[in-house]
Amino acid sequence: MKNLISQIIVVLFLSISISAQENQPELVDEFGKMHSDELMGRIDSFAREIYKIPNSKALVRISGGKEGYFGLPYVQGSIIKSGWEYNIKRPAEKLLIQFCNVNEGPIHTQFFIVRENDKVETCNENLITPKQAVLFDGAYFYVDPETPEFAFESIENRGVEWQSVTPAQYSEFALNILKRLLKDSPESKVYIIAYLQTNFEEDENGKIIVGKASNLDKKYYAQKMFRAVRKELFKIGFSNSQIKTIDGGYVNNYRRRLEFWFVPKGGEIPKPKPEYFPKKAK
Repeated sequence: MKNLISQIIVVLFLSISISAQENQPELVDEFGKMHSDELMGRIDSFAREIYKIPNSKALVRISGGKEGYFGLPYVQGSIIKSGWEYNIKRPAEKLLIQFCNVNEGPIHTQFFIVRENDKVETCNENLITPKQAVLFDGAYFYVDPETPEFAFESIENRGVEWQSVTPAQYSEFALNILKRLLKDSPESKVYIIAYLQTNFEEDENGKIIVGKASNLDKKYYAQKMFRAVRKELFKIGFSNSQIKTIDGGYVNNYRRRLEFWFVPKGGEIPKPKPEYFPKKAK
């Protein structure tokens, strides 16, 4: 009799375990650092799998990310969200993005299919306020130097473009996290470095030519970029007292950009790293 009861308990336990596993989202893809073009292809394939199963949804979990700058996992989330909604035209309500154990190890992304009766567990973001200055995000301004339109918009509000990006794009996920860190640490700051570009030319031998004043961005372009960014940051809810700007000088061709640095109280203020120094007039 005892053996029979034990067997029944084992069967029930196995049935519950199998049922629990059946009600879990199905992992269909996972990857680490990836080129943006390939990422768009993975998103498209993922969406096709979702639409094979009636009433299913997409779950994306992004973890890690400490590879050069602090906001990387959030930028990855913004790119996936934008690619899902704008590039491949899928409904926003069919996509859930979770950030798990961010900045712990290399970035890692997982794609899950969530069926109608699946249970989606929450994950721990484990976001910790940095104790030192960290690069948070960057925005490139690919605009015509003669008619600069220094607009600044979120990746989530438009499709992801990889060439001739106008206006500059930022990650809503990343800047909202940056705003949260600044709120949690009132004496911290965000330092924004503006880099201008040299508009290099090449001669018939491939030698780079700089030197002409017309080949350099105008100095006031940096202020145009700062104004565009401040306008957007104020709209999001940033405090003016926590925003500091730095002129970063000139960098190589097609790299006009802003860098966003989180600097805690007592943290080292980032130093710009220009790559070209205009000759002073004699």
